Amino acid sequence: MNILQIDEKLVGVLVKSARDGLAMAGLKPFPVGASRRFTCTREVTAIIGCAGNCSGSILINCSEAGAMFLASKMIGEKLTKMDNTVLDGVCEICNIIAGQTKAVLSTTDYKFDRISTPSVVVGSNYFISHMKGAVSISVDFELDGVMASPREDLTFSIALFLVKI
Repeated sequence: MNILQIDEKLVGVLVKSARDGLAMAGLKPFPVGASRRFTCTREVTAIIGCAGNCSGSILINCSEAGAMFLASKMIGEKLTKMDNTVLDGVCEICNIIAGQTKAVLSTTDYKFDRISTPSVVVGSNYFISHMKGAVSISVDFELDGVMASPREDLTFSIALFLVKI
């Protein structure tokens, strides 16, 4: 029984997309929670729009420290300050995850054909609203095998919002 009415197939899609997308950087994200609601509680959010049979967006939300860590792993160089390189890195990670998500959903009712270029928002505690009827799913991840203090710095969320056209 799915009392929370979370689409478990879409949770699986986001988990697979995150794992496959971040594997190229040697990272192993471990899912620690899922929700139908999403609030950007961390400081950095990359957003990519999706269009086709379904339209919507894919987001990744992480702390500044998490953004620096993820971008460092992606480019293979230690980044120690928030700058355009870090923001570009987070956008590229979102782009990779969006591409993985697009591929996995290509044979489902949630198929979309195109993704936009990524945008990034820096700030925290904002809510992104989507039209009524949109499917909304968010998965929280921790990076397995990585020690950090505070631990929350290596926790991030990936969210998917889709509406069938």
